[in-house]
Amino acid sequence: MTSNVKNEKENIYSLKGFDKVFKFTLAQTFKNKAYIISFVSFVIMMALMGPIQYFSAKSSSNAAKSVSDYKVSDPVAKKAIVADASGLGLGADDFKFDELGYKNIDVSVEDVMSQDTTFDSIADSLGKEDMIIIIAVAQTGYQVNVIRADESDIPSDEMDTVSGYVQAQISDIKIAKSGISDEDVQLVQKGVYTNGVMSETEYNSSVSNEMSKSKLFSVLMIYSIVIMIVSTMSASYIVASVTEEKTSKLVEGLLVSVRPMALLLGKICGMMVYIISILICGFTASKISNFAIKAAFGVDVTQGVSQFDFGALFEFGAVGLVLILVSVLIVYMAFGGFSGMMGSACTKTEDVQSATGTVMGLVMTGYFGAMFAAGFDHPIVNSLACIIPPFSFYTNTVYYLAGRITLPYFALSMAIQIIVVVVILVLCAKTYRRLILNDSTKPKLIEILRALKN
Repeated sequence: MTSNVKNEKENIYSLKGFDKVFKFTLAQTFKNKAYIISFVSFVIMMALMGPIQYFSAKSSSNAAKSVSDYKVSDPVAKKAIVADASGLGLGADDFKFDELGYKNIDVSVEDVMSQDTTFDSIADSLGKEDMIIIIAVAQTGYQVNVIRADESDIPSDEMDTVSGYVQAQISDIKIAKSGISDEDVQLVQKGVYTNGVMSETEYNSSVSNEMSKSKLFSVLMIYSIVIMIVSTMSASYIVASVTEEKTSKLVEGLLVSVRPMALLLGKICGMMVYIISILICGFTASKISNFAIKAAFGVDVTQGVSQFDFGALFEFGAVGLVLILVSVLIVYMAFGGFSGMMGSACTKTEDVQSATGTVMGLVMTGYFGAMFAAGFDHPIVNSLACIIPPFSFYTNTVYYLAGRITLPYFALSMAIQIIVVVVILVLCAKTYRRLILNDSTKPKLIEILRALKN
């Protein structure tokens, strides 16, 4: 009796036939039109991210520039009185109204801060073709108001254009009067790359080997997106593949020469190679695209990217990158095994959507739980999120690299994940043996879990 049980276990968990299933799965994946389209689409999307970002930023810049390019098509005003309450000491030469389309306009400046002149006394003297431009100090900078006479011939849109133009000129006038050189002005207007600049909080966090809360959330989101891409692509394929073999009775012949564990791992590892290939090609295409943009336009499109910069995962050095890759593989094995288990319980193709939905529900539960923990960022919440699957699939590695948990706690978390993966694979092998030949009704999840007890 003992010998028979031992042989049965060896048959269930043997890896005999793994290489055949692996090669077959890999070949079928790259022959499938849907997966080829997904592969090409993902690579193209990654390649276009840089150009899209560059031209989008350029379009926004051009739009902002067009707003400042004011022009009055048919100017009516003949006289402009500038009531200067800004303290900048403005003069008539500071305003180039000819750029607005005014050819012959009389411009005068009244310093209402140093004289007894009031706004009302200036406004009382306005004619039908006169306007007064009031420049005053506001809490957020300078405020510009344009006033005309009650029976003025100046249209409202002309006054709005003048107001916008003067408002845009104030900053340039202030810089010009400060004595800053043109080179310095251009440098300031060009912008500053601040990825290497730290705030005081970030500096203190770096000294204590801790990451700031905002950056933790950003890095965790990037890592979670990678996990979701891996899990989503694998779940749909594995569930559909297992169900197809079961409904077509192909599995009956496969189980004669291929053991359940070999059949499962062959599919998971074959799909893993596909996913790794798509990620590597997509990352390479992105780098080539960014290099081309930089060579053609002299712009590094990776600068300024924060929330969705996948390069942030490379900031932890070689050790951090290895830990991230190992964690992704563990998570992949967990969700891949669970997908195989749910697929083996399907009795018809209509069950595929339900089984895939169950897997994706687990994936999304872990994702939203991890995002909540990152937003909360409390020691107790962090500790729980790193120890309880499926939340720990998303959090433990990033939290360790961010200084939120210690090395022993991280090792404990990884050990729990490995145990979970082993349990899932064992349970999946049992469901292959006990449920995959069942073609009556789809068993419930609780029935699948009982297979582990038996």
